[in-house]
Amino acid sequence: MRVIYLCFLLCSSLSLFAQKSPIKFGDIPMEDMKMTIYDKDSSASAVVLTDFGKAYINDQGDNYVLTFERHIRIKILKNDGLEWANSTIRLLRSGSTEEKVASLSASTYNLENGKIVETKMSKDGIFKEKFSRNYNLQKFTLPNVKVGSIIEYSYKIISGFFTVFPNWQFQRTIPTRWSEYIAIIPTGLFYEKYMQGYVPLTINETKTQNYLNIESSINRWAVENVPAFKEEPFMTSDEDYISKINFALSHIQHTGYVQEIMGSWEKLNDNFLEYESFGKSLTSFGFLKDEVAKITTGMADPIPKITALSNYVKQNFEWDGTDDYLADPLKKVFEKKKGTSGDLNILLGSMLNKAGFDVDLVLLSTRDHGFIRQSYPMERQFNYTVCAVKVEDKTLLLDATEKYLPYDVLPSKCLNGQGLRISKSNFGWVNLTSRVKDKRSISGDFVLDDAGMLQGKISYTSDGYDAQMVRSNYFSKGEENYAKDFLSNKQWKVTKSEFKDMKEIDKSAKASYEINIDEHATSAGNVLYINPFVASRIEENPFKS
Repeated sequence: MRVIYLCFLLCSSLSLFAQKSPIKFGDIPMEDMKMTIYDKDSSASAVVLTDFGKAYINDQGDNYVLTFERHIRIKILKNDGLEWANSTIRLLRSGSTEEKVASLSASTYNLENGKIVETKMSKDGIFKEKFSRNYNLQKFTLPNVKVGSIIEYSYKIISGFFTVFPNWQFQRTIPTRWSEYIAIIPTGLFYEKYMQGYVPLTINETKTQNYLNIESSINRWAVENVPAFKEEPFMTSDEDYISKINFALSHIQHTGYVQEIMGSWEKLNDNFLEYESFGKSLTSFGFLKDEVAKITTGMADPIPKITALSNYVKQNFEWDGTDDYLADPLKKVFEKKKGTSGDLNILLGSMLNKAGFDVDLVLLSTRDHGFIRQSYPMERQFNYTVCAVKVEDKTLLLDATEKYLPYDVLPSKCLNGQGLRISKSNFGWVNLTSRVKDKRSISGDFVLDDAGMLQGKISYTSDGYDAQMVRSNYFSKGEENYAKDFLSNKQWKVTKSEFKDMKEIDKSAKASYEINIDEHATSAGNVLYINPFVASRIEENPFKS
């Protein structure tokens, strides 16, 4: 009896902590197939029926290999849910080393004449593209997807980047019926684990046992009936608020010694100073000296020099739309006249250095990339860099990607808490603030005639980030098309349009229109009822929650 009991405990332990996906690929319950509305959220356009992931590390002697398995099944309920048929796998890469996708299977299931019919994805639906310096994307599209379909796919990622253990997101923009993650970590590897979000865990279990002949910590987390994540206005990134678990490798315990991985911000600062694509780029590339001398000829004061160099990069180099914090060799960037944010801002920093300024680079995370958690000194928290220039007792923060912002104003996407100044003498955190605001002033001067027609002039004055947006649209579309687009949803008869100071970045951008409006007044007998809100009326409360 005792032997049988011990065997039962062993089997129970193994099944609990080394289990596979709770669903079998292709085994679709008829009640899910017939579902037309998700009972816990009738507004849902789709619902994740099951999302299962497992990550484990295999010690192969000279290196660790990380494997991540995923199996997901989604029910499409409305036309808006059809977008879930398109999926993306992000693959980390460094030089010639890249994560690989293995065992990718994907199928669509439809109910036809009372039977479940499967359509398998062909290789034609799979393709790969470069996303950034450190990531490629493998994309695939499931076939024959329509309202009522169930889509299902599974895959493995084989990775040599064991230091970047996969995070797990329990919540999506559609509801999830069951989300489960198993993380199997050898006991010699120590990862910091931190939860975020507001969805409580249904299962939270940890046990130590052998896995792949290695003593490992086996962690299991699961959440049932996860509500859809609703984005609110003025949020930074949903990555900051959505319910998920994050991992960060702290250190490795070897026989007789400990190898620090996470280290400290000071250590990260020292590393960045030595990067050829970062710190060393500021003092290298002597070919820029002659160009800097030409641009700053006859200038003695620092601010005109800084302004001239900033304007030179903004007007002569095109940002390709990619956020990055490292740069290609600046000689190459200079020849292409185009590059990432890292290319352009490090080029500007190097030119400022050649002009004799005390310049550093500031690492930051843009608003759509998420907050920086200062408790976890990790390079992957950053995705952007800007220049810090010391002028007397002030430090100016400069960015060269936005042509229609003053030289010392950061793009609004950079205003995300604090950035890390990488420096030999001024290392530390700096506040990412702006001296300008997002401001628009509207004034109107109208005459009301007996028929209720408003006739007159309406003027818009834009400053700061609103002026940047106006100028960007104005110059990209041209004056005539800009005016057409601006007036496209308004019932105004325009007799004249006028634009002022569009090229003067340090001034307000101004637009005025002479108009006739017949929709803001109604007559009832000898009484006229007037709606005074001609423009920029708030139609609904943005803060619905």
